[in-house]
Amino acid sequence: MSHGYATYGDDPEFSQEYLEPADPTRRDLDELFAAVDGLRETDDRLRQDVAGLTERLETGGAAGQQDRIDRLGRQLERLQQQVRVLERAVRVSDGVPQADLDDVGPETRALAAQAARWDDLHKELVTKEQRARYAEEIAHLDAVRSALSRCDADLLEVVRVLASTDRGSRARGDAESSLRALSTRRRTLLDEEIPAASAAAEQARLALREADAVQARVVPQLERAERAWHDLQVRLRTRITDALGANVLLPTWFGNTLGVAPPSGTSGDAWIRTAASVLAYRVTFGITDQALPLGPPASEAADTTERRWTWRARLESDLDALSL
Repeated sequence: MSHGYATYGDDPEFSQEYLEPADPTRRDLDELFAAVDGLRETDDRLRQDVAGLTERLETGGAAGQQDRIDRLGRQLERLQQQVRVLERAVRVSDGVPQADLDDVGPETRALAAQAARWDDLHKELVTKEQRARYAEEIAHLDAVRSALSRCDADLLEVVRVLASTDRGSRARGDAESSLRALSTRRRTLLDEEIPAASAAAEQARLALREADAVQARVVPQLERAERAWHDLQVRLRTRITDALGANVLLPTWFGNTLGVAPPSGTSGDAWIRTAASVLAYRVTFGITDQALPLGPPASEAADTTERRWTWRARLESDLDALSL
């Protein structure tokens, strides 16, 4: 009996066939929703605790509490992860379609491969600094030739002085000393400096001609790679925004790193650009890891100066800058 009224269970005339059958899917969903709500409440309490301890630390009223803040921070992060897992499970149970952002198709993968050539192509070009050094080599030949011309002019002046002065005079003695020095200098220029400068200048001219030939060949390919990168970014950005607009379930790697929607305000553009770049990285290097957005880190034997790892480092910095 309950509150003075007979319940169905108390009524001998009540038949079990009138009971509505239990829906196990609905029951599971109800349990998941309850679990999410409970975790959110715990999350809110932890946030309040962390905020309170932080404020006390800043005002000098909670000496020695830093370890507790760190521990609460780790607990908060774990709870947030559990909330995301449960929310995802709720949406999967509710039949929400799942988006496979990595399944971009052969045309987009071809764009990624074309764009990936940019770094290797750019390395083939002679840098402005190297071109400047070649120009210096060529200019140095002109300088030593000018030095020879000045030396010859000085020698003529010394010969004129010698021809117009008496032996034993101070002017003649100075002229004779200058003659020996100028003769040595002229011989050094002719035998050593000018030949070396000529050879270096010839090598520099040859290098510049080769650099011009490489540039004529590579620049059009660089331009195609740049267009491919632009088109790739547009495609992947559209792919992500379409998935957001359709309210489908995003991949685990995406949600764990970027959340389920862009932040409001001006940071939203940085968010979508970073998201598209992360997806471009995955497409370019064939990453399929569903937990790690950038795949496993470089091994100890890996050359971290390679494009894959320098690009990864930039993306990690961009993700940190989002402060998600």
